[in-house]
Amino acid sequence: MSTKPTFGKKVLSSINERIEPVQAESPEPLPSDGEEQTVWVSFTTAVTRETYLKLKQAEYWVPGFLMKELTEAALVKELAAYPEADKPLPDALLQKLLRTSKKLR
Repeated sequence: MSTKPTFGKKVLSSINERIEPVQAESPEPLPSDGEEQTVWVSFTTAVTRETYLKLKQAEYWVPGFLMKELTEAALVKELAAYPEADKPLPDALLQKLLRTSKKLR
């Protein structure tokens, strides 16, 4: 019987240590001293087997290819087509999300 792996604080901590604060394609300049750095949040999604293989091939063959920057840029570009993405959440929902999501702390 196989079980789904669990990700504890140690695993997530090591992942977050490897994720440097880098801004993906954004019109805003990198923050200078005293300004807040970009915070990267780990999340899980799924892609087709073929897409996964292509990502791995790009990681191997393309110097400097970083999947997180590609993912960020693609999501930012796609979200630009959804004006609702810039609309703030209702306050009650936002407060609940801030209380319950460790990724937003």
